[in-house]
Amino acid sequence: MIRLFGRALQVLGLVLVPVALAGNIAEAAGAPVSLDLKHMLIVAGIGVILFYIGHAIQGRSGTG
Repeated sequence: MIRLFGRALQVLGLVLVPVALAGNIAEAAGAPVSLDLKHMLIVAGIGVILFYIGHAIQGRSGTG
């Protein structure tokens, strides 16, 4: 169960980084909803942190 939670955090972290990049690109395209550089870096940083926490949780739970 803990391993599954770690995996879920890893997937969430991997999804957040491209979403942040797409939000920043949307700003250049003039989209109504977009992220400026500061917010893009914050969201991408949160994604990296979530991935790292998920990796640590999964590693401590044992790999099988």
